[in-house]
Amino acid sequence: MPVTSGIHRLVGCAVIAVSTVMPAVAAHAAPTPAPDAPIRINSARAVVATDVTLPGTRVRLRESPGDPLAVTSYTVGDLAFLRRGEAFAKQGGYQEITVAPLGAKALAIPDAYSSGHDSVLLADLVAEKATRVQTVRKPLVAHFAHWSRDGRKVVLTVRRRNGTAWEATGFVIVDAVAKTARTVTVPGVDPAARFRWTPDNAQLVAAYKGGTRFYGQDGEVRRTLAKTGAPAGGEDVFSPSGRGLTTWCPAGHAEDVCVWDRVSGRLAAKVNLGAKALLGWWDEKSFVAVVSGAGAYRAVVVTLKGKGLRVLADISADDWNKRIYLSYTRS
Repeated sequence: MPVTSGIHRLVGCAVIAVSTVMPAVAAHAAPTPAPDAPIRINSARAVVATDVTLPGTRVRLRESPGDPLAVTSYTVGDLAFLRRGEAFAKQGGYQEITVAPLGAKALAIPDAYSSGHDSVLLADLVAEKATRVQTVRKPLVAHFAHWSRDGRKVVLTVRRRNGTAWEATGFVIVDAVAKTARTVTVPGVDPAARFRWTPDNAQLVAAYKGGTRFYGQDGEVRRTLAKTGAPAGGEDVFSPSGRGLTTWCPAGHAEDVCVWDRVSGRLAAKVNLGAKALLGWWDEKSFVAVVSGAGAYRAVVVTLKGKGLRVLADISADDWNKRIYLSYTRS
């Protein structure tokens, strides 16, 4: 049964307090290092931005009113930070926090087992209440949380240790309304799979042997797109309309980022960025990528033609090497 836990206030921020040892979570980054490819920013599209420096880092966000996405949480190594209003606060005892679309809910993953189980904390950020829900039994772990677009469910990837590596075995679906969790083992799943929701909130998508595979919530295979490369793109790999799907381009392509038509399965665009990470779609014609240059990194908005439109964050090399990950939520 879920266990209710309170949310405490600290300098205007909600701090989720539960202390529950889990392995470090890998950053959401490219599977292999990409060559540096400086990106040219279009200065003709000037945006009046507000600078926000993230606590515990030298990362500077460049935000603007009306942006479709905003950083609502971030991690630095195994430390997680949550945003409330304009302030961020460290969440002790948690290694990952993900905020639902529209920002009313959050899910936090403790950095240790509790009573022999992995678990999550579902937080209502409006009512300031939280409920702990058990997921999988030790030694399995469940993390890489992704919200459905309707904010009603969260999927986490279940993994087990195999030597020094971690391999996917299936997924957990957490019902944020009923506050329950259901684990599904997926036979033949790709060890590198990471499960996310499809735009209709009905199916799941993950990498499969160099391509993309769609699954029902029962773990049954619904569709496979071969040779697309692995899905990539932060919290949501699909464009706002649900038509475009971003992946790391498969072998044989000179470009590193590929966009596929979800309906037809055809390649819609290829972009050569030398991207270090993809953080999601900005709008139907552009996405957010992390690129490097001059000894540092930047999160930038890039069009499907590879044109840089705007810098969203300046990231120092030191922070990047500490495995910083910016989690963007659509407003």
